Amino acid sequence: MTQLKDKIQSAMDESRTLVLGAEILIGFDFTAPFQEGFKRISGLSRDLNILGLALMLFTLVLLLAPAPFHQLAMSGQDTAILHRFATHAVELALGPFAVALGIAMYPVAEEIGGRGAGWTIALSTLFLAFTFWYGPMFLKREQEKRGGKENSMSGSEESSETGKTSIHDKIRQVLTESRMIIPGNQALLGFQFAIVLQQGFRDLAPWLKWIHLWSLSFITLSTIVLLTPAAYHRIVENGEETERFYRVANTLVLWSLPPLALGICGDFFLVTYKMSGSLCISLAAAALMLALFVGMWFGYTWFRRNHTDYVLSREAKPYKSETI
Repeated sequence: MTQLKDKIQSAMDESRTLVLGAEILIGFDFTAPFQEGFKRISGLSRDLNILGLALMLFTLVLLLAPAPFHQLAMSGQDTAILHRFATHAVELALGPFAVALGIAMYPVAEEIGGRGAGWTIALSTLFLAFTFWYGPMFLKREQEKRGGKENSMSGSEESSETGKTSIHDKIRQVLTESRMIIPGNQALLGFQFAIVLQQGFRDLAPWLKWIHLWSLSFITLSTIVLLTPAAYHRIVENGEETERFYRVANTLVLWSLPPLALGICGDFFLVTYKMSGSLCISLAAAALMLALFVGMWFGYTWFRRNHTDYVLSREAKPYKSETI
Protein backbone atom coordinates (compact mmCIF):
# COMPACT_ATOMS: atom_id res chain seq x y z
CA MET A 1 0.00 0.00 0.00
CA THR A 2 1.13 3.52 -0.75
CA GLN A 3 2.23 5.39 2.36
CA LEU A 4 -0.08 8.14 3.60
CA LYS A 5 2.57 10.85 3.25
CA ASP A 6 3.07 9.90 -0.40
CA LYS A 7 -0.68 9.96 -1.04
CA ILE A 8 -0.90 13.46 0.43
CA GLN A 9 2.12 14.64 -1.55
CA SER A 10 0.48 13.33 -4.74
CA ALA A 11 -2.78 15.10 -3.85
CA MET A 12 -0.95 18.40 -3.38
CA ASP A 13 0.99 17.95 -6.63
CA GLU A 14 -2.20 17.18 -8.53
CA SER A 15 -3.94 20.24 -7.09
CA ARG A 16 -0.98 22.33 -8.22
CA THR A 17 -1.31 20.91 -11.73
CA LEU A 18 -4.98 21.86 -11.86
CA VAL A 19 -4.25 25.33 -10.45
CA LEU A 20 -1.78 25.95 -13.28
CA GLY A 21 -4.47 25.10 -15.78
CA ALA A 22 -7.09 27.26 -14.04
CA GLU A 23 -5.07 30.43 -13.56
CA ILE A 24 -4.86 31.28 -17.25
CA LEU A 25 -8.65 31.33 -17.56
CA ILE A 26 -8.92 33.55 -14.50
CA GLY A 27 -6.34 35.92 -15.97
CA PHE A 28 -8.17 36.08 -19.28
CA ASP A 29 -11.56 36.68 -17.64
CA PHE A 30 -10.08 39.45 -15.50
CA THR A 31 -8.42 41.29 -18.41
CA ALA A 32 -11.05 40.75 -21.12
CA PRO A 33 -13.40 43.60 -20.01
CA PHE A 34 -10.50 46.05 -20.36
CA GLN A 35 -9.79 45.07 -23.98
CA GLU A 36 -11.15 47.33 -26.72
CA GLY A 37 -12.66 44.38 -28.54
CA PHE A 38 -14.70 43.34 -25.50
CA LYS A 39 -17.25 46.06 -26.29
CA ARG A 40 -17.89 44.55 -29.72
CA ILE A 41 -18.71 41.01 -28.65
CA SER A 42 -22.29 39.99 -27.99
CA GLY A 43 -24.06 40.65 -24.72
CA LEU A 44 -24.31 36.91 -24.14
CA SER A 45 -20.54 36.54 -24.43
CA ARG A 46 -20.00 39.35 -21.94
CA ASP A 47 -22.42 37.77 -19.48
CA LEU A 48 -20.77 34.39 -19.91
CA ASN A 49 -17.39 35.98 -19.18
CA ILE A 50 -18.62 37.00 -15.72
CA LEU A 51 -20.15 33.58 -15.10
CA GLY A 52 -16.96 31.83 -16.23
CA LEU A 53 -14.87 34.05 -13.95
CA ALA A 54 -17.10 33.25 -10.96
CA LEU A 55 -16.85 29.51 -11.68
CA MET A 56 -13.06 29.64 -12.05
CA LEU A 57 -12.68 31.56 -8.79
CA PHE A 58 -14.84 28.93 -7.07
CA THR A 59 -12.60 26.27 -8.62
CA LEU A 60 -9.51 28.07 -7.33
CA VAL A 61 -10.99 28.23 -3.82
CA LEU A 62 -11.48 24.46 -3.83
CA LEU A 63 -8.07 23.65 -5.32
CA LEU A 64 -6.19 25.80 -2.80
CA ALA A 65 -8.27 24.73 0.21
CA PRO A 66 -6.11 21.69 1.16
CA ALA A 67 -3.13 23.95 1.95
CA PRO A 68 -4.75 26.00 4.78
CA PHE A 69 -6.68 22.91 5.92
CA HIS A 70 -3.38 21.06 6.31
CA GLN A 71 -1.66 23.82 8.25
CA LEU A 72 -4.58 25.10 10.35
CA ALA A 73 -6.91 22.16 10.91
CA MET A 74 -4.27 19.41 10.94
CA SER A 75 -1.37 21.49 12.34
CA GLY A 76 0.82 20.28 9.47
CA GLN A 77 0.27 16.60 10.26
CA ASP A 78 -0.32 14.03 7.50
CA THR A 79 -3.66 12.42 8.33
CA ALA A 80 -6.29 10.33 6.56
CA ILE A 81 -8.73 13.20 7.11
CA LEU A 82 -6.45 15.53 5.15
CA HIS A 83 -6.16 13.01 2.33
CA ARG A 84 -9.94 12.64 2.08
CA PHE A 85 -10.39 16.43 2.19
CA ALA A 86 -7.87 16.97 -0.63
CA THR A 87 -9.47 14.22 -2.72
CA HIS A 88 -12.99 15.60 -2.35
CA ALA A 89 -11.77 19.15 -3.06
CA VAL A 90 -10.32 18.03 -6.40
CA GLU A 91 -13.43 16.03 -7.27
CA LEU A 92 -15.68 19.03 -6.61
CA ALA A 93 -13.39 21.48 -8.41
CA LEU A 94 -13.40 19.57 -11.69
CA GLY A 95 -17.11 20.29 -12.35
CA PRO A 96 -17.01 24.12 -12.37
CA PHE A 97 -13.59 23.93 -14.06
CA ALA A 98 -15.11 21.99 -16.98
CA VAL A 99 -18.06 24.39 -17.28
CA ALA A 100 -15.79 27.46 -17.16
CA LEU A 101 -13.52 25.99 -19.84
CA GLY A 102 -16.51 25.46 -22.12
CA ILE A 103 -17.72 29.01 -21.41
CA ALA A 104 -14.29 30.42 -22.28
CA MET A 105 -14.51 28.79 -25.71
CA TYR A 106 -17.90 30.32 -26.53
CA PRO A 107 -16.92 33.98 -27.22
CA VAL A 108 -14.02 32.91 -29.44
CA ALA A 109 -16.14 30.51 -31.50
CA GLU A 110 -19.06 32.96 -31.69
CA GLU A 111 -16.79 35.73 -32.94
CA ILE A 112 -15.52 33.49 -35.73
CA GLY A 113 -18.48 31.33 -36.71
CA GLY A 114 -21.58 32.81 -35.11
CA ARG A 115 -23.78 31.67 -32.25
CA GLY A 116 -24.22 28.13 -33.62
CA ALA A 117 -20.47 27.56 -33.76
CA GLY A 118 -20.13 29.09 -30.31
CA TRP A 119 -22.55 26.65 -28.70
CA THR A 120 -21.12 23.69 -30.65
CA ILE A 121 -17.53 24.34 -29.59
CA ALA A 122 -18.48 25.25 -26.01
CA LEU A 123 -20.63 22.17 -25.47
CA SER A 124 -18.08 19.92 -27.17
CA THR A 125 -15.38 21.23 -24.84
CA LEU A 126 -17.63 20.71 -21.84
CA PHE A 127 -18.44 17.16 -22.96
CA LEU A 128 -14.77 16.27 -23.48
CA ALA A 129 -13.77 17.70 -20.09
CA PHE A 130 -16.50 15.80 -18.24
CA THR A 131 -15.71 12.60 -20.16
CA PHE A 132 -11.98 12.72 -19.42
CA TRP A 133 -12.26 13.96 -15.84
CA TYR A 134 -15.40 12.27 -14.51
CA GLY A 135 -15.49 9.27 -16.84
CA PRO A 136 -13.05 7.41 -14.57
CA MET A 137 -15.81 7.31 -11.92
CA PHE A 138 -17.58 4.68 -13.99
CA LEU A 139 -14.35 2.70 -14.25
CA LYS A 140 -14.06 2.80 -10.49
CA ARG A 141 -17.61 1.54 -10.02
CA GLU A 142 -17.05 -1.32 -12.46
CA GLN A 143 -13.88 -2.19 -10.62
CA GLU A 144 -15.69 -2.23 -7.28
CA LYS A 145 -18.41 -4.45 -8.76
CA ARG A 146 -15.77 -6.94 -9.81
CA GLY A 147 -14.58 -6.85 -6.22
CA GLY A 148 -11.01 -6.05 -6.98
CA LYS A 149 -8.49 -3.31 -6.96
CA GLU A 150 -5.11 -3.42 -8.56
CA ASN A 151 -2.56 -4.09 -5.88
CA SER A 152 -0.18 -1.25 -5.34
CA MET A 153 3.44 -1.84 -4.60
CA SER A 154 5.67 0.34 -2.52
CA GLY A 155 8.71 1.84 -4.18
CA SER A 156 11.20 -0.10 -2.07
CA GLU A 157 9.42 -3.41 -2.70
CA GLU A 158 9.35 -3.05 -6.46
CA SER A 159 12.86 -1.74 -6.81
CA SER A 160 14.20 -4.62 -4.75
CA GLU A 161 12.31 -7.16 -6.87
CA THR A 162 13.02 -5.78 -10.33
CA GLY A 163 16.17 -3.75 -9.90
CA LYS A 164 14.54 -1.02 -11.99
CA THR A 165 12.89 2.32 -11.33
CA SER A 166 10.18 1.89 -8.69
CA ILE A 167 6.55 2.59 -9.52
CA HIS A 168 6.63 5.35 -6.90
CA ASP A 169 9.41 7.17 -8.77
CA LYS A 170 7.85 6.50 -12.18
CA ILE A 171 4.60 8.13 -11.09
CA ARG A 172 6.44 11.09 -9.57
CA GLN A 173 8.34 11.56 -12.82
CA VAL A 174 5.34 11.30 -15.16
CA LEU A 175 3.39 13.81 -13.04
CA THR A 176 6.38 16.14 -13.12
CA GLU A 177 6.52 15.76 -16.91
CA SER A 178 2.85 16.74 -17.18
CA ARG A 179 3.60 19.85 -15.11
CA MET A 180 6.44 20.64 -17.52
CA ILE A 181 3.96 20.83 -20.40
CA ILE A 182 1.09 22.58 -18.60
CA PRO A 183 2.76 26.05 -18.32
CA GLY A 184 3.36 26.06 -22.08
CA ASN A 185 -0.28 25.25 -22.73
CA GLN A 186 -1.20 27.93 -20.22
CA ALA A 187 0.72 30.63 -22.07
CA LEU A 188 -0.63 29.52 -25.45
CA LEU A 189 -4.23 29.56 -24.26
CA GLY A 190 -3.72 33.07 -22.91
CA PHE A 191 -2.47 34.25 -26.30
CA GLN A 192 -5.20 32.44 -28.21
CA PHE A 193 -8.06 33.72 -26.06
CA ALA A 194 -6.82 37.33 -25.92
CA ILE A 195 -6.02 37.71 -29.62
CA VAL A 196 -9.70 37.46 -30.55
CA LEU A 197 -10.33 40.81 -28.84
CA GLN A 198 -7.65 42.59 -30.89
CA GLN A 199 -8.52 44.69 -33.95
CA GLY A 200 -5.86 42.95 -36.02
CA PHE A 201 -7.67 39.67 -35.57
CA ARG A 202 -11.02 41.12 -36.66
CA ASP A 203 -9.41 42.25 -39.92
CA LEU A 204 -8.33 38.71 -40.85
CA ALA A 205 -10.07 36.72 -43.55
CA PRO A 206 -12.71 34.29 -42.20
CA TRP A 207 -10.71 31.20 -43.16
CA LEU A 208 -7.75 32.45 -41.13
CA LYS A 209 -10.02 32.96 -38.13
CA TRP A 210 -11.18 29.36 -38.44
CA ILE A 211 -7.56 28.18 -38.43
CA HIS A 212 -7.11 30.04 -35.16
CA LEU A 213 -10.25 28.49 -33.72
CA TRP A 214 -9.05 24.98 -34.62
CA SER A 215 -5.63 25.74 -33.14
CA LEU A 216 -7.27 26.93 -29.93
CA SER A 217 -9.41 23.77 -29.86
CA PHE A 218 -6.34 21.56 -30.21
CA ILE A 219 -4.53 23.34 -27.36
CA THR A 220 -7.67 23.08 -25.20
CA LEU A 221 -7.90 19.36 -25.94
CA SER A 222 -4.23 18.94 -25.02
CA THR A 223 -4.84 20.77 -21.73
CA ILE A 224 -7.87 18.60 -20.90
CA VAL A 225 -5.84 15.44 -21.53
CA LEU A 226 -2.93 16.72 -19.42
CA LEU A 227 -5.20 17.42 -16.46
CA THR A 228 -6.82 13.98 -16.63
CA PRO A 229 -4.12 12.04 -14.68
CA ALA A 230 -4.84 14.16 -11.59
CA ALA A 231 -8.56 13.38 -11.82
CA TYR A 232 -7.93 9.69 -12.51
CA HIS A 233 -5.51 9.32 -9.61
CA ARG A 234 -7.91 11.00 -7.16
CA ILE A 235 -11.16 9.38 -8.31
CA VAL A 236 -10.18 5.88 -9.45
CA GLU A 237 -7.04 5.07 -7.48
CA ASN A 238 -7.82 7.14 -4.38
CA GLY A 239 -4.21 8.24 -4.33
CA GLU A 240 -2.75 4.72 -4.51
CA GLU A 241 0.38 4.29 -6.61
CA THR A 242 -0.40 1.46 -9.01
CA GLU A 243 1.08 0.19 -12.23
CA ARG A 244 -2.26 0.83 -13.92
CA PHE A 245 -2.22 4.50 -12.96
CA TYR A 246 1.31 4.86 -14.29
CA ARG A 247 0.25 3.35 -17.64
CA VAL A 248 -2.77 5.67 -17.85
CA ALA A 249 -0.76 8.78 -16.90
CA ASN A 250 2.06 7.86 -19.25
CA THR A 251 -0.37 7.37 -22.15
CA LEU A 252 -2.24 10.60 -21.47
CA VAL A 253 0.92 12.71 -21.27
CA LEU A 254 2.10 11.31 -24.60
CA TRP A 255 -1.31 11.74 -26.26
CA SER A 256 -1.43 15.38 -25.17
CA LEU A 257 1.54 16.18 -27.42
CA PRO A 258 0.03 15.68 -30.94
CA PRO A 259 -2.83 18.17 -30.43
CA LEU A 260 -0.34 20.53 -28.77
CA ALA A 261 1.90 20.38 -31.85
CA LEU A 262 -1.05 20.92 -34.20
CA GLY A 263 -2.29 23.89 -32.17
CA ILE A 264 1.12 25.55 -32.08
CA CYS A 265 1.77 25.02 -35.79
CA GLY A 266 -1.70 26.27 -36.72
CA ASP A 267 -1.10 29.60 -35.02
CA PHE A 268 2.47 29.65 -36.36
CA PHE A 269 0.93 29.48 -39.84
CA LEU A 270 -1.43 32.33 -38.91
CA VAL A 271 1.36 34.58 -37.64
CA THR A 272 3.61 33.78 -40.63
CA TYR A 273 0.82 34.56 -43.08
CA LYS A 274 0.00 37.79 -41.24
CA MET A 275 3.63 38.90 -41.61
CA SER A 276 4.48 37.59 -45.09
CA GLY A 277 1.14 37.57 -46.89
CA SER A 278 2.34 34.48 -48.76
CA LEU A 279 0.34 31.26 -48.55
CA CYS A 280 3.22 29.13 -49.84
CA ILE A 281 5.73 30.49 -47.35
CA SER A 282 3.27 30.12 -44.49
CA LEU A 283 2.38 26.53 -45.40
CA ALA A 284 6.05 25.60 -45.78
CA ALA A 285 6.99 27.20 -42.47
CA ALA A 286 4.12 25.51 -40.59
CA ALA A 287 4.84 22.12 -42.20
CA LEU A 288 8.52 22.40 -41.33
CA MET A 289 7.70 23.31 -37.74
CA LEU A 290 5.24 20.41 -37.45
CA ALA A 291 7.87 18.02 -38.84
CA LEU A 292 10.32 19.32 -36.23
CA PHE A 293 7.86 18.71 -33.40
CA VAL A 294 6.85 15.24 -34.58
CA GLY A 295 10.39 14.23 -35.47
CA MET A 296 11.89 15.28 -32.15
CA TRP A 297 9.06 14.12 -29.89
CA PHE A 298 8.20 10.84 -31.62
CA GLY A 299 10.57 10.05 -34.49
CA TYR A 300 13.86 10.31 -32.62
CA THR A 301 12.45 8.74 -29.44
CA TRP A 302 10.99 5.84 -31.48
CA PHE A 303 14.39 5.30 -33.08
CA ARG A 304 16.15 5.26 -29.71
CA ARG A 305 13.61 2.83 -28.29
CA ASN A 306 13.84 0.39 -31.18
CA HIS A 307 17.57 0.64 -31.82
CA THR A 308 18.90 0.59 -28.27
CA ASP A 309 21.64 -1.95 -29.00
CA TYR A 310 22.96 0.06 -31.94
CA VAL A 311 22.99 3.31 -29.97
CA LEU A 312 24.68 1.71 -26.96
CA SER A 313 27.33 0.14 -29.17
CA ARG A 314 28.07 3.52 -30.72
CA GLU A 315 28.29 5.21 -27.33
CA ALA A 316 30.54 2.44 -26.00
CA LYS A 317 33.23 3.03 -28.65
CA PRO A 318 36.25 4.77 -27.17
CA TYR A 319 37.05 8.22 -28.43
CA LYS A 320 40.15 8.22 -30.62
CA SER A 321 42.14 11.39 -30.67
CA GLU A 322 44.82 12.13 -33.18
CA THR A 323 48.36 12.11 -31.87
CA ILE A 324 50.87 14.57 -33.09
